[in-house]
Amino acid sequence: MQWLSDYQQSLQAWQQILVLINALIHFLFAGAVANDCGKLSKQGLKPILVAPATWAFTTLIGGVYVAGLYWFLHHSTLTRYQGKPIKESST
Repeated sequence: MQWLSDYQQSLQAWQQILVLINALIHFLFAGAVANDCGKLSKQGLKPILVAPATWAFTTLIGGVYVAGLYWFLHHSTLTRYQGKPIKESST
């Protein structure tokens, strides 16, 4: 049963590689969301729902799905009233 042991070791190695790739993708998307939040703040736009750091941390945990939700809420024309950006209130 040596071949089974070799197969299991090979499978475990591939699983570890996939976990590392997945972690890298999560970090890249979280960095992109944090960068975009910074750009929106410079334009005077307020992030929707939560603070920028929360968006970045949530994207770090949730990955591509949370990044897609972020993009939909902040860059989709469906979420902007008459094409005007949502500005931070002056109160």
